[in-house]
Amino acid sequence: TSTLRDIIKKPTVLALVYYHCPGICSPLLTSLSQVVDKADIEPGKDYQLLTISFDHRETFDIASRWKKNYLNGMERAINPDDWKFMVGDSVNIAKIADAVGFRFKSDGKNDYIHAGALMMISPEGKITRYLLGTSYLPFDFKMAVVESSKGIATPPITKFLAYCFSYDPKGNKYVFNFNRVAGTVIFLGVGIFFVVLLVKGRKKTNTGVNNG
Repeated sequence: TSTLRDIIKKPTVLALVYYHCPGICSPLLTSLSQVVDKADIEPGKDYQLLTISFDHRETFDIASRWKKNYLNGMERAINPDDWKFMVGDSVNIAKIADAVGFRFKSDGKNDYIHAGALMMISPEGKITRYLLGTSYLPFDFKMAVVESSKGIATPPITKFLAYCFSYDPKGNKYVFNFNRVAGTVIFLGVGIFFVVLLVKGRKKTNTGVNNG
């Protein structure tokens, strides 16, 4: 086992998603993979990436499959250890979501209402910036990583967040609402990343966070 403190030894780009999301999670991760391809900073050397599912029902195998798909689709070859895909139990997921100020809510069916954002975490465990939405520019991404490496905290004051919703049977499509402000989703202050999140193996009896 290991803790997130063991994992975060360099600037870390954290994405909280769920893998079967019908809305913004796939575009978010696709945009992240594209900006990693384009930015003139090197994964593994300058920073690392960490994706955690906040749906406790998702398994290690699902996370591994998503990891494989994204890494295979990138132009830039990166070490698989430099982009971790993880799952976890409900208790630890709630702890980490609270620690970084991320809010999500079940839609009463199989999906969630949630925001889209990347969280930049310094090697000391300090949240230095939120990159909100699902589209990122290489320069902004690079500067956020540089700020994180120096521990410079520049959280946003206000921003519209993208939300994803469940399937709309009337419109026969998935509905996106890009104009709804979620003031409680992101804490605007600088938080300390203090949660101990256990990383366990693939055994079915495990309930901690599994590294994919």
